[in-house]
Amino acid sequence: MRKLLFTILCAAAVVAANAQGTLNFLNLGQPVKELATDMPIGAGFTAQLHMAEGTTPGDAIGDPADFITGPNGPTGLFNGGTITINGVSGPGPVNLMVHASNADGTIFGWSAPFEQPLGGHGTPPAVTPGLAMGTFYVDVIPEPSHIALALLGGAALLFSRRRK
Repeated sequence: MRKLLFTILCAAAVVAANAQGTLNFLNLGQPVKELATDMPIGAGFTAQLHMAEGTTPGDAIGDPADFITGPNGPTGLFNGGTITINGVSGPGPVNLMVHASNADGTIFGWSAPFEQPLGGHGTPPAVTPGLAMGTFYVDVIPEPSHIALALLGGAALLFSRRRK
């Protein structure tokens, strides 16, 4: 009897250790927009899924997804396919965040943390009309060299006025 109980406990521990949940990494109906123009973003941008640790992003999950540009222009939508989240069994939920950026990282933004149900072992991925992230915005972040040049220019103007 002890051997049987021990075997069952070991099997349960192995199953729990190998737990994994799945989800469809897409944002139908919840576009990502550029802050300055309030227009959806498209080609040249990627979305990356992250675990959320409170209100801050944690480890990246899966591969980044490219944003889609349709026949009428940028859509603000992406479809990264099915992603497996190891260590979290379905149906979840799990707290996630999405990071969107352009290729050089000068335009980027984060979604707010959101709770997402998952699919689990033997069940299909959690099919949602889109991630529960809602619409969020990306913004241009000036490079440090641009800020330094602006400060130097401002200082030069101040010194030139003092001399006159």
